[in-house]
Amino acid sequence: MRADDKRFIDAYIKWLRENSSQKVINGYTEITTPFLDSNNDCIQYYIKEMEDGCILTDDGYTLNDLLMQGCDIKSKNRKELIEQIGASLGVTISGEEITVKTTVYDIAPKQHILIQAILRISDMFMTTSSRVRGLFFEEVAEYLDKHDVRSAKSIMLTGQSGLMHNFDFIIPASKSMPERLITTLNTPSKQTVQAALFSLEDIKRVRKEEHKGFIILNDTKKIKDEIVMAIKACDATPIQWKQRDEYIDKLIA
Repeated sequence: MRADDKRFIDAYIKWLRENSSQKVINGYTEITTPFLDSNNDCIQYYIKEMEDGCILTDDGYTLNDLLMQGCDIKSKNRKELIEQIGASLGVTISGEEITVKTTVYDIAPKQHILIQAILRISDMFMTTSSRVRGLFFEEVAEYLDKHDVRSAKSIMLTGQSGLMHNFDFIIPASKSMPERLITTLNTPSKQTVQAALFSLEDIKRVRKEEHKGFIILNDTKKIKDEIVMAIKACDATPIQWKQRDEYIDKLIA
């Protein structure tokens, strides 16, 4: 496959365009995306055009929805983690609202960043009934630290499309292994896996260093075979959390 082959990227953007919609409400443009939140509702955000640019916002839905599900997002550790996600992606979190300010020229990548922020924050929390069971990201970070895996957290990289992508962990190359880009998915679904694979594919086209993609899946609920097969088909490695010890050698090396 040629380095300038954009078939996968073009297919992803085509799917996104065909499955998104917009309408104007009270001076805001409401964008409905095909990405699903924890309630299986389509993620929406709003654009307000100003004289000096545009404001993009989730209108406070993401964090308020987590609060309604019983998630304690006000605790020190979780508040810091949410702020870390916001800072790494370049979004502003004020109260419960996630916003991005942009010019009309940068509105496409900024929309992508806002969607990533909403997906990452929504996916961080795992709940059953009203009881919060913990942060999957934290659990993965503790596991890597326990095994002395050297890694950088929450790194942004720019892909061939010009869009920026957030990776939860990057493990530098060693003598026996290339650089490893890791995404964690707390609630694996077709949409979140598709977004993670697009990030890996987009980065692959411009990253000079050889690298391997790993997607760590929270398998509290059974992972569908089609999700595992899709990840493998894109030359990435799926790691179901209960099987993590089988892959630790590839992360330590």
